[in-house]
Amino acid sequence: MDDVERREVLIDLEKAVRIFTSNEKSHILIPEVRTNIGYALTNPSGIQDVAAIPGRITVAFGKAVYCLPPAFGASDHIARVILTAMKYDKSIRSAMNIALYPQFFKLNAYIFDRSKEPNFQKPVEGKTMNFMIDSAVRETGGVPEFIIDKGDFGKEPGMFVLGKNPNDVITKALQLLSLL
Repeated sequence: MDDVERREVLIDLEKAVRIFTSNEKSHILIPEVRTNIGYALTNPSGIQDVAAIPGRITVAFGKAVYCLPPAFGASDHIARVILTAMKYDKSIRSAMNIALYPQFFKLNAYIFDRSKEPNFQKPVEGKTMNFMIDSAVRETGGVPEFIIDKGDFGKEPGMFVLGKNPNDVITKALQLLSLL
């Protein structure tokens, strides 16, 4: 069963990414750090059970593009967002990072302030995304569909879109284009 689910996750993620990249305006949602989208198995045990786009989705000649098909373990960053969200709501199996625009502050989004993050003995990476989701759940009572990351010194501001599957996430992200 695990092999069947793994294949289905990869297929669903690829379909969603194709929808995103085929939209003529999707490139404006891609931040400088680039975009990734992930999709976890129903019962993930770690990052190796979350598929994402190796090398991320980028912009070339005014178009959103990606070079390699989805693969498991391809993104530690987006996987930590998903895995932490799934601790609270098993149905939230997908997430995507996008660029932040002032118009997005009008959404019913959780606003994450990195200055409130405890000192994790930086420069050790790997705890901020977990802390962000934990804080959002603690302060809102659930996993929000939108999280605004205000950024910090050397960290680009951005927004995370969370949902049940990659099609759900891509649909929400593309709907945000109407605000721009």
